[in-house]
Amino acid sequence: MFAKKGGTVLKPFHSRNYEYEVFYFPCALPLPEPGPAGSTGTTGTTGTTGPTETTRSTGTTRPTETTSPGLISVTNLMFFTVSDGTRLVYTNDDGLPQFGTTQILAPNQVSYMNLFINGIIQPQSSYNVQAGILTIFADEALSPGIPITLQFILINQ
Repeated sequence: MFAKKGGTVLKPFHSRNYEYEVFYFPCALPLPEPGPAGSTGTTGTTGTTGPTETTRSTGTTRPTETTSPGLISVTNLMFFTVSDGTRLVYTNDDGLPQFGTTQILAPNQVSYMNLFINGIIQPQSSYNVQAGILTIFADEALSPGIPITLQFILINQ
């Protein structure tokens, strides 16, 4: 049972063999205004100077690194489109130029290609690529708005 007394709420609190009264205040108590700043104290004595460190010798300069002749440069091209919810065949006209390449390259023009549907890589058996045409092998069209990305990797020699 709670009792109200002088703007505070009294609540008995029992814990083992002890009884406590907990006071709840309806709002924060006002803080007193700060007084004027005091005067500045006297400056202390200056400490002793620490020991000087010894100078070490400069290390040897390494030769400038060069690019390894074994590295091969590659080109990464992407064809981006979005499913319209009705088709499984996409052409160059469906490409989104603001995101990258608008050409579906022929398999003989690239070293590797990968298809990503909704960001997930697809097995090669689930699609076919010809110059300008991507065919997805599925029982039904993808949901509208699903991103489709065809990645072309060209190994430059």
